[in-house]
Amino acid sequence: MADKEEAEKLMYVDPRSLRDPLRRIYLNASRRFGAEIRIRVVPLREPKYVRALIEVHAPKELLRALRHIGISFSRKPIWAKYSWEALADIAQRKVEGIPIGLGEHSEIIRIDVMKPIATSSISATLYLVMDRVLWVDFVGIDMPEGFVELDGFPLPKSETKLHNLALIISEELRKPQHQVLSSIKAYVSGIMRDEEVEMPPLVPEVEELFRWRILTGREETIPKRAYVDFTGLPIHLQRTALRIAATIGTHQLVVSLPSPWRWITKLLRRRYVIVLCPEPQKLGFPTIILEDRIVERVPIGENTVKIERKFKPFWELARKLL
Repeated sequence: MADKEEAEKLMYVDPRSLRDPLRRIYLNASRRFGAEIRIRVVPLREPKYVRALIEVHAPKELLRALRHIGISFSRKPIWAKYSWEALADIAQRKVEGIPIGLGEHSEIIRIDVMKPIATSSISATLYLVMDRVLWVDFVGIDMPEGFVELDGFPLPKSETKLHNLALIISEELRKPQHQVLSSIKAYVSGIMRDEEVEMPPLVPEVEELFRWRILTGREETIPKRAYVDFTGLPIHLQRTALRIAATIGTHQLVVSLPSPWRWITKLLRRRYVIVLCPEPQKLGFPTIILEDRIVERVPIGENTVKIERKFKPFWELARKLL
């Protein structure tokens, strides 16, 4: 009896009932109420289409509710030709992210701010900044309102965090961690050139970090909303500055760039990152926000599909009301 009840929960979606995009959205949303959706795909020669089968494991009550809104099911598999975009509506894991606008069917568009985001819109960036944010500027934009400007990154007060900072710098400079740590402490103590004090060999590259004001040498707490201007920083120090910025705190990290530096895609593998730059599509981030479109990379089976959706940003709608 239990096996029969369990078998009744496995159904196959009739593809004809998914022609309406809203029904695909409803099917996706059924995951929140216990549905498990599995999509099997077989590639076709046409790049925009695929042959697919959609399985749904769900309680009877939930299946009944989905039927009520027009989604049909069968006990037998129904393979059909789908566009990648249609499957993405179903496959993409919806999160309780930040609502940023309205889609083509007036549905609320949300994005997951925990995943890296790239955008060409300063309005989108300002809309998405959180309570605690560190903004690293390589362009020279006007400092956003409500931010406190730093003249470099302060040193952590915790000895453990200072060791972690030295480890990050040592990895970038390819120097021993203990030498980097000793150089930081020596520079801060003001004894870097005191020949009467016996000390381990210093790392000239560490002194360069202080000279270019990447590190200030002061032990301070980073403000909740901090901004630092690294315009004109030499190329060989940009990567080190970003490595430090990505690890010195739990702040959301915003980085403004003059162009899409492709190497930062691997470097900024952390939560809560926004990169503001021209042509953000070149960065390959999970989420790209353009003026009127969102581009997302959605995993479907063993494939990752790039999906574009038009939307009306809330910040533009608000501007029209003012």
